[in-house]
Formats: sequence, C-alpha cells, structure tokens
Amino acid sequence: MLAKDIMTKKVLSVSPEHSISHTALTMLENRISGLPVCDDDRKLVGILSEGDLLRRAELGSAAWPSAIRDKAEPEAFTKTHSWRVGDVMTQRVVTVDEDAPLGRIGAIMAANQIKRIPVMRAEEMVGIISRSDILRAIAAAVPDAIAGGDEAMRRAVLARLCSDLGLDGGAVEVTVENGTVSLWGQVESEAEREAARVAAQTISGAGGVRNKLRIIAT
Repeated sequence: MLAKDIMTKKVLSVSPEHSISHTALTMLENRISGLPVCDDDRKLVGILSEGDLLRRAELGSAAWPSAIRDKAEPEAFTKTHSWRVGDVMTQRVVTVDEDAPLGRIGAIMAANQIKRIPVMRAEEMVGIISRSDILRAIAAAVPDAIAGGDEAMRRAVLARLCSDLGLDGGAVEVTVENGTVSLWGQVESEAEREAARVAAQTISGAGGVRNKLRIIAT
C-alpha cells in the first residue's frame, strides 16, 4: 500500500499571513491537530500543529520557555507572541512522495514524532497522511491470501517462519489439519516462540494455531 492509496486528497491549508486565532478555530471546527501552510503560489512553506501552540503568550508566562522568561531569545519571543502563522509555524516540514510505501511512512512518523505528513508530487502537495489514516489502513487490512488446502497452508506457514523470522526449517515442523496449524520443534527464546505463533496466525484461513514449540535451555 502506498501513500496515494490512503492519503486525504482534499487538504485544508492556511496562509502564512493568517492569524493564529483564525487557524486555531479552523483546527477546532474541523477536528484536526495540524494544518499545512502554503504561500500565494500554493507552495508548501511550513506546518502549524497543536505542538506549536502549547507555549503561547495567551496561556500565561508559566507556559513560556525559560529563555523567554529570562529575556534571552528573541526568536522564542516571536513564536510565543506573534499573531501571524508564518512566525509560529514549523518551517522544516517532513514530507513523502505519493509512491512512498505505508511501512516507510509509519517509520518516518515514529522517528520524527509527528502526527501528519504532507504528500508531494514533485513540488506540489497532493494530499496529507495523518495517524488516523494509518489506523484506518491497519483496521482494513486482511490476512494474506493463499491457495486452499492444508498442504498449501503448511507450506505458506513454513515459508513465513523461514523468510520473516529466519527460523531453521530443520528445527521447526509445521502440520495442518482441517485448517488448524500446529508448530513443533525448538526455538531459542520465548520471543521467537511468540513470533512464530503470530506468523502462523497471519496466514489466511488458519482455524487456529497450536504452539507446541519448545525453548532450548541455555
């Protein structure tokens, strides 16, 4: 699944010249936690999120960074006091192209601790992906489809154990009877034992998994 498959295509945005109060109201009315900021040529120039508004002057001096209270950083003063979106927004925007795979998008969100990513086609913003879009993709996911029959299922489970987990096919045996998968043999840890169970459960049509794997004593 790619970015273009799950992104929201109708993207609300604001101008750098919009007011903070207007933008905050727009976020509330649309139940969103951040907005892309685009200039008059529709070029993406920043993003304004809830996080950018947590240290505003409207919240009182207790919310200000210590640098503001100590009158040491004019840049921080601007961010806490300016009414203009362009002064408060995050200018460094993490983006992905429309053909980025879903797994990479999730990893980028986690690594950068962000909740939304604009989707680009060259210099044009064509959509946005939020954490809720990721959740919807997960909720809609279905187990891998395989050919019917116990033997086909056995081969699929064994292949997954070997390819995804690196388990030795000689140390692990898989049997399937009427759609129920049984795992036999030895693994080196409880984590491997549980991962093998999960791998077997991802195979479509499995009526259940009996995990008979033993942990090798060390």
